[in-house]
Amino acid sequence: MKCFVWVSLILFPALSFAETYTLIPESYCASSGEKLEFTCKQESAFSGAELTIYKKDERWYGQETLKTLTEPKKNVFPLSLTKQNASVMVFDYPVLYSGIATIVLIKKTGHYYFSEISYSESLGEQNSTVEGGRFIVDK
Repeated sequence: MKCFVWVSLILFPALSFAETYTLIPESYCASSGEKLEFTCKQESAFSGAELTIYKKDERWYGQETLKTLTEPKKNVFPLSLTKQNASVMVFDYPVLYSGIATIVLIKKTGHYYFSEISYSESLGEQNSTVEGGRFIVDK
């Protein structure tokens, strides 16, 4: 039995440990309005927020941790894993308004890309954001 467990751990290491991905943003580009005129900055799109992706009970979750003056504020939400292979993991991310958001983790390079395209009926405005950075894997 011990031999089976060791062989399983060697052949399928991802099954033996829960993985956590901490995203470290490096730059973003954003556009508002009808034309795709992006402005880019070398910083996070959402300053003061840290995003972590983790698996718990066979489901994927995202956790935003916002830095506040008193204590960190955490927001946990479900993610849908839409594609996974040796090179990438692709997640659908919930959008506050109508639209779609996707997080792509490029495993081979340790980089991620977050893209969101949304429309707010109440504001009558469409927005597009693309953020890039790197990620750290904790097991």
